[in-house]
Amino acid sequence: MSAKIKARLRKLLAAEKGAVVREWGARWPVALVYPHIYPVAMGNLGFQVIYRLLNEQPGLVCERAFLPGPQEWEEYRRTRTPILTLESQKPLRDFAAVAFSISFEGDYPQILQILEAAQIPLLAADRGPGDPLVLAGGVATFINPEPLAPLVDAFFLGEGEAGAVPFFQFLGEAGGARDRQIILRELAQTVPGVYVPRGYQPGYAADGTLAAFTPRAGFPTRVRPPHLAELAPYPTHSHLLAPQSEWGEMFLVETGRGCSRGCRFCAAGFVYRPPRERPAAALFPQILEGLQKSRKVGLVGAAVSDHPEVKELCRKVLEAGGELGISSLRADSVDEELFRLLAAGGVRTLALAPDAGSERLRRVLNKGLTQEELAQAAIALNAAGLPQMRLYFMLGLPTETLEDVEEIPRLVRYLEHRVVKDSRGKKRLGLITLSLSSFVPKPCTPFQWAPFLEVGELKKRLKLVRQGLQGLKEVRVHTDLPKWAYVQALLSRGDRRVGELLLAAHRRGWNRAFRESPVNPDFFTLRERGPHELFPWDFIDHGLDKTYLWEEYQKALAGEETPPCRPEICTRCGVCAGAEGE
Repeated sequence: MSAKIKARLRKLLAAEKGAVVREWGARWPVALVYPHIYPVAMGNLGFQVIYRLLNEQPGLVCERAFLPGPQEWEEYRRTRTPILTLESQKPLRDFAAVAFSISFEGDYPQILQILEAAQIPLLAADRGPGDPLVLAGGVATFINPEPLAPLVDAFFLGEGEAGAVPFFQFLGEAGGARDRQIILRELAQTVPGVYVPRGYQPGYAADGTLAAFTPRAGFPTRVRPPHLAELAPYPTHSHLLAPQSEWGEMFLVETGRGCSRGCRFCAAGFVYRPPRERPAAALFPQILEGLQKSRKVGLVGAAVSDHPEVKELCRKVLEAGGELGISSLRADSVDEELFRLLAAGGVRTLALAPDAGSERLRRVLNKGLTQEELAQAAIALNAAGLPQMRLYFMLGLPTETLEDVEEIPRLVRYLEHRVVKDSRGKKRLGLITLSLSSFVPKPCTPFQWAPFLEVGELKKRLKLVRQGLQGLKEVRVHTDLPKWAYVQALLSRGDRRVGELLLAAHRRGWNRAFRESPVNPDFFTLRERGPHELFPWDFIDHGLDKTYLWEEYQKALAGEETPPCRPEICTRCGVCAGAEGE
């Protein structure tokens, strides 16, 4: 076992503020694993919240582990050292459970890498009494866990604060001497939000579509992920500050969860319904606590600028002598005053997400942003003295034409023109960074029926945008790789047969897996789904009416918009109507 790896882990731990190191004793030990490198993991609030919640329980002890970086992998392999936890530098195999916190489908391949390096059997069916339970949770899993079904013993689907503690407590109290399959069945019967893949049998039609998803005896027909009715009693903020985090030692505070806008591509906007905001009075103490630990406070949420008291929150940070960070802004809910507050707090780059270049396509998305609103936001940003702006766009969106693609560089030129015109030639937009990504259809959204655009066509459209931006010296372009977006699309809407492809790709690489596997990946990516098709995730009951999502898809294809989510007057999506009936 590598002394160098252990020394590095101890050094990381010593640099942190807020880590919990507990003796195991009689406590049930859980290794909480984020399937990405340490800096990315430590910027994830959900990961930190679960770590804190578990270590607050007398009968549990929780330690963290991460995906090693490239140079670290070499040391692990050279010395044949298994993956170790940060707190005690113990191998994952020593723990009763290895629990993955998963936010993105793109991290699925890393789960296999970590299990293999931890010397834990990759398939749930191959694990025995001497192996840890492999568990998983996080937003990616409660959108569609099925591609991971062959690998995971049990999932907790839902918001961690609403039920993760009973999930782990039940397993800790069940004991390790009993048959694990009996324990998992009792877990599914007892704790809301539990999904045990081996308790369900999929059946397939002749055309390859899912025909049935049948629970075995003792397992619920549908799984209802628990959600918090109110956020205020459950503060969500940084509990660990790590200098090597991607956010540095910024103290993060979640202002709300979900989003009222109903953008048709956004899974978070649907599975976190109804949208919930924390009042400023509940957030002020968290901000002041954060400023005692760090000079910089980051406000995070799906649409922070939609918070009705966002300016008051910024002023509270500034009055206390702190600096600001902010995660997401809507062009139609910002103004020069907010931009000036952010600039005074040390913000230098702000991100806006038009998502599409043309107003027509933004109506398809239900984005609700006009060109004029984007222009006014750019003018206000420039007037506030902010030097950099980032713009997010997607390519390959439903109904997208080449004309829509050409509208992206036209919009950038128009925004620059409006800033110059408004300032009477005295100012220009500073550095503009365009982030171009390939559209990936997500489960639990109106676009769950839509196809992914072919990789070759996506490459052509990326090239078209770059050509349209020629001559703009202050514009930088960052793009994803369409071939990896294709893999993400496969993992996003696949069923457990895609889990077989994932395993094959781990062993032989994606290209060879695609060539040799009997599973056709295009079936899951490039095919538009039928209106009544059974989806692999349909057993998850988020309260969303599938008919409502289909109607929204049809409205999208017709270019019709839908008003924002207003739970006090609308029950059309089904979430609030279902909650009233409970």
